[in-house]
Amino acid sequence: MTKLNQESGRSMVEMLGVLAIIGVLSIGGIAGYTMAMNRYRANEVLSIAGQLTVLAQAKKQGAGDTASLTDLNLTASNVAGLASSGKIDVDATGTVPVVTIESLSSDAVGSAIESIAGGTTGSCKASKCTLKMEGGRLTVS
Repeated sequence: MTKLNQESGRSMVEMLGVLAIIGVLSIGGIAGYTMAMNRYRANEVLSIAGQLTVLAQAKKQGAGDTASLTDLNLTASNVAGLASSGKIDVDATGTVPVVTIESLSSDAVGSAIESIAGGTTGSCKASKCTLKMEGGRLTVS
């Protein structure tokens, strides 16, 4: 009697299927992580812009009506979402405070700011973003 040789294990097709599933899940995870980090950076920029807006309005009551990162003892390198040459300036001379953000770390952070603050799509780029204080919250102008 001859004994049949039985093999155990996985076929190449099965292994490629598993690798394909792992690849799809990895891409989704990386994309989700990237989006979450951009929203975090945008939230930090907006938080600091809000603080500066309140400070500029308070200064308007006394001497001065503008505020910048130096008023909070911050530099661009301390703010996630800003490039090293970035700055946030607030001008409260008019009836509505205007926030100018320059040199975001990427266009994706600008898109996240638009998503959070609302406003015109495509108006916040890495080079410049302008917001106004309306109804107690910052909105993209």
